[in-house]
Amino acid sequence: MEHLLFVVLCWGVGGFINGIAGFGAALIAMPLVTTMVPLRLAVPSCTILGVTLCFQMAWTYRQHIDFERLKPVYIGTIPGAIIGITMMQKFPAHYLKLGMGIFLFIYAVWGLFFEGKKQKVIHKGWGVVAGFCSTAISSSIGMGGPPTIVYTSLAGWTKDAVKAGIASYFIVSGILVILLQTYAGIQTKETVMLFAAAAPAVMIGARLGVMVSTKIGEFTYRKVLFGMLAVMSCVILRSAVTQLIALA
Repeated sequence: MEHLLFVVLCWGVGGFINGIAGFGAALIAMPLVTTMVPLRLAVPSCTILGVTLCFQMAWTYRQHIDFERLKPVYIGTIPGAIIGITMMQKFPAHYLKLGMGIFLFIYAVWGLFFEGKKQKVIHKGWGVVAGFCSTAISSSIGMGGPPTIVYTSLAGWTKDAVKAGIASYFIVSGILVILLQTYAGIQTKETVMLFAAAAPAVMIGARLGVMVSTKIGEFTYRKVLFGMLAVMSCVILRSAVTQLIALA
């Protein structure tokens, strides 16, 4: 019972951070949850919680969803999946993680300290690259979020549009993962029960985070976003270095 309450609390905090930044619930909750819950239960339940949270965020920011702007991201997903499977077979996962972690860390540091108040805007064609890379990385090492998040942060969108875009994209990718997990027998009665226990907390936490976010201006929000990307890069780098040490 104590373990379950701990899991619920972790996901509540994760949902709160997600409500503010638009992502990061699993980044906050999973390292803590896995100290109490086996990975075979924590990971599948996390997938369902993530999709549920994205549906909530998409509904909250539904007026800011622009599928025309998201189209380039979706275009890149199919070839990305094909290349991702190839990368999984050809390249060691730890080197892919290391490269992504280094890039993400450099980008986060630039955003935190050197971007300035005038936001840089890139061409929408980079959305195809982002969708390609996100799906390729997801197919190979399961950490495909950063490219899409980086793209939305450079596309000239408002904070609410960024959140809507991130949520919309991950609904599609998350549902695909859940279907594959179910087919493989990874989703079980236990994972669904764990999801059911944590879902109210993560949704309430997200709602509170959204309320806090309304008090945050565009410039401050971008610093929060870059800060979360910095944390994400450190998590990815830690995973890569741990694998490299184990192989040494």
